[in-house]
Amino acid sequence: MVNAHASPRPWNAFGETLGALLDARAAEDPTRTFVVHIGDDGVERPADLSGTRTRALGVAAGLANRGVRRGDRVMIVLPTGPAFVETFFGVGYAGAAAVPVYPPMRSKGLDEYEGRLARLIAAAAPALIVADPRVRLVVEAAAFRASSPARVVDPTALSADGGAFTPADTGPGDVALIQFSSGSTGHPRGVVLTHRQVLANLAAVVTAVAPPRDLVHVTWLPLYHDMGLLGGLLMPLFAGVRVAMLSPQSFLLDPKRWLWAIHRHRGGCSTAPNFAYQLIATRLDDRELAGLDLSCWRFAMNGAEPIHAATLEAFAARLAPFGFRREALMPVYGMAEVALAIAFHDPINRPMRVDQVDAGAFALGEARAANPVTGAPIRAHVSVGRPLTGFEVRIADDAGEPLPERRIGEILVQGPSVMAGYLGDPADTAAALAGGWLHTGDLGYLAEGDLFVVGRRKDLIVKAGRNWTPQDLERASEGVAGVRKGCVAAFGVPDPETGTEAVVVVAETREPAERHAALGREVMQRVSDEVGLAPDRVALVPPGAIPKTSSGKIQRGRCRDQWLIGGLQSPTEPGLLGRAGLFGRAIAHRARLPLTGSGDA
Repeated sequence: MVNAHASPRPWNAFGETLGALLDARAAEDPTRTFVVHIGDDGVERPADLSGTRTRALGVAAGLANRGVRRGDRVMIVLPTGPAFVETFFGVGYAGAAAVPVYPPMRSKGLDEYEGRLARLIAAAAPALIVADPRVRLVVEAAAFRASSPARVVDPTALSADGGAFTPADTGPGDVALIQFSSGSTGHPRGVVLTHRQVLANLAAVVTAVAPPRDLVHVTWLPLYHDMGLLGGLLMPLFAGVRVAMLSPQSFLLDPKRWLWAIHRHRGGCSTAPNFAYQLIATRLDDRELAGLDLSCWRFAMNGAEPIHAATLEAFAARLAPFGFRREALMPVYGMAEVALAIAFHDPINRPMRVDQVDAGAFALGEARAANPVTGAPIRAHVSVGRPLTGFEVRIADDAGEPLPERRIGEILVQGPSVMAGYLGDPADTAAALAGGWLHTGDLGYLAEGDLFVVGRRKDLIVKAGRNWTPQDLERASEGVAGVRKGCVAAFGVPDPETGTEAVVVVAETREPAERHAALGREVMQRVSDEVGLAPDRVALVPPGAIPKTSSGKIQRGRCRDQWLIGGLQSPTEPGLLGRAGLFGRAIAHRARLPLTGSGDA
């Protein structure tokens, strides 16, 4: 299935590297505002194209002074904001590959964060780590654990070097970015992307959306995530449109800030995962929205996690009184392994499509259109549209053979931005790119030219010879009062007695322990009624106990492993000994590095 959009943008329309892209845009209109950074205090700080380029070159000079050379890797552990933007482009100007990693947002779970960061440092082998000074100790402690010789530096120390800098002679085949996948189904892997691959995906997205130059893109997505970095920063730069950027914390603390930023900046495009649309649909009252005008919002993109039809319908109905049009809803599909995007729904020419399928047939592998007259259980799936220009999608069985329409199988992809491979992992790379196709690990089906994504292959629960997606069980469980929304994990575990899988639902709750038995029965009954499958076990756990990725996705595999050993607990603050150990590891890391004259010590 191939979607051909008119007038495709060439990938090298503005040069063959990301640095060349910024150069071209800055030369075209130096004083044009590129990003308006909206602080958590509401203060707006505009950054123009020329200033962004100049400060990025200063960062590149600082990197070069510390020994970073073409082909090196530089890890970026910074929050969303001006320092991240300038450091990212500075790394590119220095000829290195950027390795964005999320910074810790709170002290709870700091030990686990340090361990995970140590694994990422060991895998990435960065020449240098640029970190926010507020998290420098934990980053240095992680570097010590990883036995890394990389120095940890403050971005202000890099930019302070300033001065003239001649960008490295980087080419389109050089590595631009290493994105560590979210790890929702296992350990994160480093996706290696060249400049050409990143630019090719940006060109395909801009071809599909065709944004006018006066469009404003509003984003709160984190820049360490592909959807925030490519979709919220690099795509607008390629398109030549302005960005209004909030921090993720700003949105999470007060979701209405997102809507008001769209209102104030007349945002025509904004992207968010499904949970953000759910928050807006259910958490805000009319007093918080009085005077809001969202009639400017033309592209309301939804991606990065399963898309629920009910959520989008509720969102559109909730905001209709404030000028939002249902026609703006734009489900999309992509993954780090293709830089960003694979398929887009076209909201300009077609309304959002919801496919009603027979739940019984679905469990047997067929997305048969439902017959509402029979009263049989129905599943609703949202179309994510059709592949971008230059991309092809196939639905395949376990042997990799193509399946006909409305048969459920793994989604395979070909296209100009498919990754070069996984960093340092030839076996996983060969498996993922077998037969010349990217094996996404996602399950889906095709119907009348549209792609429908229904779940992850690894997460599929097999019970009594039928297939069940965990999202259905989780969504039903969330309908029970007392269960935290977005904090439910369903998975299967081996059941030796029956020879099949036992179905487990783990749900977070703030309810007292004496309510747990009754609440568990309610969850079991709700899932049985709505899905047609009764869980074998419901476990209720405290808030924060279910492991998630840095982008908020449930890690069902880790949850299953922890549940099996009885280890599902809320993250805790590090104690005095834990803090002392962290401090000691950070000092030990500094002590083993050679002294420099750069002032970093």
